[in-house]
Amino acid sequence: MAEYVYLAVVLAVALYLFWTQRVRTDVTAVLVMLSLALPWPRADGRFEPILTYTEAYSGFGSSAVIMIASMFVIGAAIVQTGVAETLGLNLLRRVAKNEWQLQFAVLAVSTFVSMFINDTTVVLILLPLVLGICREHGLSPSRYLMFVAYGSLLGGQWTLIGTRSNIIVSDFLEVRTGEGIGFFDFTPVAAVVFVVAAVYLMTVGRRLLPNRPPVFSRMTTREFLTEVMVPEGSSAIGQRLFSLEPFRRQGLTAVALLRGGRRVSRFVELEAGDVIIVRGTVDTIGALIKSPDFKVREEVDLDESILESAELVTVEAVVPAHSDYRGHRVNEAAFNRDYGVTVVGMARHGRPIGQRLMRTRLEFGDSLLFLGTREEVDRLRQNTDLILLDEQTFPAIGRKRAWVMLVLLGLIIGGSASGLVSAAYVIPVAALAAILFGCIGLRSAYAAIDWPTIVTLGGIIPFSLALEKTGAAAALAELVVSNFEVWGAVAVLASLLLVAAVLTQLIENAAVAIIVAPIAYQVAENTGLDGKSMLVALAIVVSSGFSTPVAHESTILVMGPGRYEFRHYLALGSGLALLTWLVTTLVTPLVFDF
Repeated sequence: MAEYVYLAVVLAVALYLFWTQRVRTDVTAVLVMLSLALPWPRADGRFEPILTYTEAYSGFGSSAVIMIASMFVIGAAIVQTGVAETLGLNLLRRVAKNEWQLQFAVLAVSTFVSMFINDTTVVLILLPLVLGICREHGLSPSRYLMFVAYGSLLGGQWTLIGTRSNIIVSDFLEVRTGEGIGFFDFTPVAAVVFVVAAVYLMTVGRRLLPNRPPVFSRMTTREFLTEVMVPEGSSAIGQRLFSLEPFRRQGLTAVALLRGGRRVSRFVELEAGDVIIVRGTVDTIGALIKSPDFKVREEVDLDESILESAELVTVEAVVPAHSDYRGHRVNEAAFNRDYGVTVVGMARHGRPIGQRLMRTRLEFGDSLLFLGTREEVDRLRQNTDLILLDEQTFPAIGRKRAWVMLVLLGLIIGGSASGLVSAAYVIPVAALAAILFGCIGLRSAYAAIDWPTIVTLGGIIPFSLALEKTGAAAALAELVVSNFEVWGAVAVLASLLLVAAVLTQLIENAAVAIIVAPIAYQVAENTGLDGKSMLVALAIVVSSGFSTPVAHESTILVMGPGRYEFRHYLALGSGLALLTWLVTTLVTPLVFDF
C-alpha cells in the first residue's frame, strides 16, 4: 500500500508540473525517473527503490524512443527534399478562392500527410504553406490554421508511425506479448473518427472560428528585388509574361523586362536570354527560383546542383553603419566567392530598390536575401559587416532525392504492414538511409530530433513498469472492472477512454499513453477482452487533445500565427474531443469483435 501512495504522489506532482509548466517537461520526466530509483524505507527496515537503476533507466533504451527519434529525421528529410511542399501546395492553390474548399483541402492534406509523418512535423511543414496561400489571396490565417493542427492530430491516429503515442502503445504491447500493433490496425477506427470529425468541423466547427487580420513575420512580408533570366529550353519562351502562373499570384510583380540590356515592353512574347526584374516576398521569390523556366541572375549561376542541396536556407541580412560593404556594388562584394551564398534579393529601408540588383551600391540599412547551405550561412554569420536576421528552410528541388524519400517511406509502410520486418528495425534503417543518400545532412538530422521530447519519453516510460511491478496497474484495473463491468465490456472501455480523453487535454499525449497503457492492458486481462483493441482505442483517444492549446505541440504552434485564444480551442475542440471519445468507444468493439 505504501508503494501505491508513493506512486500516486509522484504521479500527482508530475501531472501538476506537466500542466503548469513550472518545470520543463523533460526535466519533470527525469525527476519522475529518478524518484522511481530512489531508495526509501520499507516496513522491514530496508531501503529499497521501486525500480532498480537498470529498470529506471530502461526508457532510454526503449525501441519506442529510437523509432520516434528516427521519425523526426525522416520527417525533416521529407521537408528538405520538397516532397511535402510539392504534394500539398499545388492542391491548396487550386481551391484557394473558396473558403469552404480551402478549409477542407487543408484538413485533408494535413490528415493525409500526418498518416506517415510525425504530427508536429506536419504542422511545421504546412504552416508556412498555408500562410503563403493566405498572403497571396488576402485571407485570414485564423480561418484555416486550426484545420492544420486538428488534421495533423486526426491523421496521426491512422497508422503506427502517425504519432509517437501509437508507437509507444505498440512497443508496450510487443514487450508483453511479443507482438506489437500492426501498421494499419489503427486505420478502421481512425477512418470513422475522421469522417465524423470532418462533418463536425465543416459544419459546426468552422462557424466557431474567428476572422482575425493576419500578422505575418517581418521576413515573410518584406518584399525584395531580384533578377531572373529566361534560359534556353524554357517553356516560358513565346509566352507573354502575365500569362505565366507565377506572375498571376499576389506578392510577385514584374518591374521590368530587359532584352539585350535594354528595357522592352512587359507585354511582348518572351525570348531566351530575357531578364526580368522581379519584386516579391521570400516565398514567391523562392517559388520562382525553383521553377525550371527561370534562373536567378547572380555573379555566378545558381545552377540545379545547388538547388538540389537538401540543406538550403534563406536568410535576411542587414548592412550596418560600420560595414565595409557600404558604397560597393552587390556584385563587387563577392558573397558567393567568399562564403558560397547567393544573393537572391535586395530591399532598401523596407522597400524594394528601383534599379538593377547587381549594379546597386550598398547603403546603411539595406537588406539582402541570401540563399545557401546551413554551413555557408554559418560562415556568413561570422562576417561582422552584416547583421543576419530571420532564417527559413528552403526545400530542395532535387527530384532524385524526393523519390528516394518516397521509396523509403514505401519501405517503412510495406515492411511494417506485411510483417516481414519489425517497424522498430525498418524505421531507424530508413532514417539512416536518408542520411546516406544525402536527403538530409548529418548535422540537420541531429538538429531535427526534438531532444526534449526524447528525454521526456525516456524519463516517463519507466513509470509504466513501476505501475506493473508494484501491482498498482492491476489494482486500478480491478477498480475499473468492479465498477463498470456490470454494464458490459463497452462501459468498461468507455470509462477507461474517458479518463484518457480528459488527461490528454491537460498533458502531452505520449505521457498519457505511458500512464494509462498498463491499466488498459490489465483491464483487458481481467475481463478477457483483446489487449490490442484496448490499446488501439487508447492510442486514438489520446490523440484527441483538441480542447486546449497546451495539449499538444500541433495546437500550440498555430496559436500565434492564427491569433487564437484559449476560448477558441475550448469552443471548437471540446465537441471534437467528445466525438472522438464516443466514436472510438462505439466503433472499436465492432472492428475488433469484443
